[in-house]
Amino acid sequence: MKKTLLILTIFAIGLNSCGLKEKREKAKEEADVIKSTLIEVGQQVPEFDYITLTNDTIKINDLKGKVVFMNFFATSCPICIKELPFVESDIWAKYKNNENFELIVFGREHVADEVIAFKEKTGYTFNVVPDPGRKIYSLFAERYIPRNVVLDRDGKIIYQATGFEDEEFSKLKQVIETELNK
Repeated sequence: MKKTLLILTIFAIGLNSCGLKEKREKAKEEADVIKSTLIEVGQQVPEFDYITLTNDTIKINDLKGKVVFMNFFATSCPICIKELPFVESDIWAKYKNNENFELIVFGREHVADEVIAFKEKTGYTFNVVPDPGRKIYSLFAERYIPRNVVLDRDGKIIYQATGFEDEEFSKLKQVIETELNK
């Protein structure tokens, strides 16, 4: 009986320490994401311009008056590839005809030919903008994609997140919906 109790105690301690290790690793990862993020919710979006695939130059500040959702991805990022179909179906399909909404999907470290080929391969209909050399991405973060940022109509950052999880994506959709209905 004492032997069984001792074994169960040791087993329980082992399970608990595994849980603590996972919690510590997750906390360390979250702290690393925060340190790599260069902007904060509540700040104005950094000034930048980008060139579309139709060769138009757009300044981010020209989009004031619209709710802007920016997604940073790379074709080599499995989590990004998992997220983008939901960006297409749950966000772009719903708001593409809303004149108060703008979606910009930035291909981090990609040139125009690469994002054109990617769109053709995947059939995505949303705008994909090349960001070679991380020119735009580096205004927002040092690392970690997918990265999502939402701007209110005044160009203020009202949401940002990295990675792709169902709960966080639902929150992203709610932020966009709420902001568009103001």
